[in-house]
Amino acid sequence: MLMPTLMNQQPAVNLTQATQALNNSLRAFQPQNSEAASLITYTLIGAAVVGIFVYHYIKSQEDSS
Repeated sequence: MLMPTLMNQQPAVNLTQATQALNNSLRAFQPQNSEAASLITYTLIGAAVVGIFVYHYIKSQEDSS
């Protein structure tokens, strides 16, 4: 049995309208520009950057072995 394609199951959606609707619905969760929100944001970005560097370091050590 052949699987029907996704295009046949769903009508075409205007990507711009979908993006705008998502933006509007997530606006309620948007944090205020407070010092705590900035601190949390920068901490998460820093942790992600350190994680990427650690991953690449471990990967390069495994490749050189």
